[in-house]
Amino acid sequence: MDDSKDYISGFFGFMKKATTPAQTVDTIMERLGAEGFSKLDLNEQWNLSASGKYWLSPYPSMIIAFTIGSSETLAKGMRIIAAHTDNPAFRIKPNPEVSSEGMLTLNVERYGGPILNTWFDRPLSIAGRIAVKSDEVLKPKVIHLDLQRPILTIPNLAIHMNREANKGVEIKVQKEMQPLLTQLIEDEVKDNYLLDLVAKEAGVNAEDILDMDLSVYCCEEGVLVGAKGEFISCPRIDDLSMVYAVMEAIVSSENKGGINIAAFMDNEEIGSMTKQGADSVLLSTILEKIHVGIEQRPICQMKDYFVISADGAHGLHPNYGEKNDITNKPVMNKGITIKISGNRSYASEVETIAAFQQLCDKAGVNYQKFVNHSDQRGGTTLGPILSKYLPVHVVDVGVPMLAMHSTRELMGKQDFLDSIEVFRTFFQLE
Repeated sequence: MDDSKDYISGFFGFMKKATTPAQTVDTIMERLGAEGFSKLDLNEQWNLSASGKYWLSPYPSMIIAFTIGSSETLAKGMRIIAAHTDNPAFRIKPNPEVSSEGMLTLNVERYGGPILNTWFDRPLSIAGRIAVKSDEVLKPKVIHLDLQRPILTIPNLAIHMNREANKGVEIKVQKEMQPLLTQLIEDEVKDNYLLDLVAKEAGVNAEDILDMDLSVYCCEEGVLVGAKGEFISCPRIDDLSMVYAVMEAIVSSENKGGINIAAFMDNEEIGSMTKQGADSVLLSTILEKIHVGIEQRPICQMKDYFVISADGAHGLHPNYGEKNDITNKPVMNKGITIKISGNRSYASEVETIAAFQQLCDKAGVNYQKFVNHSDQRGGTTLGPILSKYLPVHVVDVGVPMLAMHSTRELMGKQDFLDSIEVFRTFFQLE
């Protein structure tokens, strides 16, 4: 791809802003607005037009974008790519201040399944949403906030005081993962320290803040690594690499017929069982409104729908080759990965696998296949959940990566660029 440098720098810029699901959605909105997409309201009637470009965000941590072909018919069906906006992290609890010997830490809880030891000794920051008093009792004002600077860290205990540290010691989140916020000076009050800090940052009175939904995130930037710069090291690659790839694909592709949809859902890391997650009727409701907004009648069949579930895949680790299947070993920079499971933890089936292979051939990119080692239980993703509500063709794919759920993850640069190309090709099918 001639514009590979632009995509890499664009991804790194995107990742600086996409720090929590709410901030990720805000960043996507900004991109869509710059590309001429029009905002829709889920509670209003839609009158959609040929060649139209639209987006809606019913909830602040998820967003749907779609384009309509030059013909106002759905005869060519819907092409959908789904990815998720959340990642393993730590959420700040209410009344979070914990003071010890003049040092102030924050009480946090685990979100999803992070690799805990990778969070030590990193520059960390805070982002999320705060709810502020308003004149409408049931509608408080909500402000999105991102400190965008290293304000926290979780210091390791010195090896001299923890001689077993390199032998695999269990980490207790409640005790050992409290981020250090500040060192209190004499007479400085610890109570509501974070509240006051957030209020000042948001430009509101502390007494007007009703509640806070704030998360801790790694504020290190993405970089190219490897002797030839062939790998991308960055926080939140799972799954924001696919979010970025899908976003770029839908804004840069020419819709030649039918409906193209980019669905960015939340809460995949904790099972998707929320109103803004894939395990809800939300996406199917939106598809119904799109159909009615064009053809003025409900959906009568879905046989021409095709869904790509785009999420991270496990690449072959050079130090742990025995963890992979003995014959299906995706390698970074060797192709986007089709994820397969006989137990249906992935939704890929023979027809959809074959279809995606042909799509890769058309796009001129390589593909690989991933199946779990037969003696190890693997994870799941959006594909099987979406197929509960959409009885359509689904394939699970993703870039092969290392260190999944670490504070920093690793993927192949070429795989990342290829994912943009294959998704763009998908959206440009005639």
